[in-house]
Amino acid sequence: MTKVIYCQQGTPEWHQARCGYISASNMKSLFTSRGEKTASGVRETYLNQVIAERLMGKPMDTYTSYDMERGSLLEEQARANFEMYLDCTVQEVGFHMHDDHDIGCSPDGLFADTGVEIKCPKANTHVRYMRSKKLPSEYIQQVQGTMYVMNLDRYYFMSYHPDLKPIIIEVKRDNELIDKAAEILIAAANIVKTETEKLNEQRIQNPN
Repeated sequence: MTKVIYCQQGTPEWHQARCGYISASNMKSLFTSRGEKTASGVRETYLNQVIAERLMGKPMDTYTSYDMERGSLLEEQARANFEMYLDCTVQEVGFHMHDDHDIGCSPDGLFADTGVEIKCPKANTHVRYMRSKKLPSEYIQQVQGTMYVMNLDRYYFMSYHPDLKPIIIEVKRDNELIDKAAEILIAAANIVKTETEKLNEQRIQNPN
């Protein structure tokens, strides 16, 4: 079982809950869809952000774009559609944390022994997903990373647009990818911890 902070996603409480944690939505900054390390510049930029949050004790950036606001507004409709299509009841959750490392995820809903990641993109992006008929490559790390944190064998991806047919894809756990990714994620979490401690000590020793 993972530790959970129950709060509504997108709220100040949610942003604070995930502050200083490596989150599933940002795992693409650390590993590729093949389980390899990302370019050092991309990786270091994200690690510096997480370390900064640790040092400040607050989220670095809570900017919400128009597309993000639109997605949040449509998510409730999408969840209701998902429940109808799969004949299930989805429970909204907050931020789930790995038991042993500062890594977490925010599923858009849980039911039975699995959960769902919901996206509400623009029509042209949704059509791209419709045509590919598979998990979009840009969400592989987030979906597989969520399965790693929560120890799930399967997970659902849903793309929803109010004027088009929804896309619901069942994604199986990729153990080979997760084994590779876990090494990278744990190493990253350890870097965040040790570097934060080191910088805090420096700040105390050299207050000026």
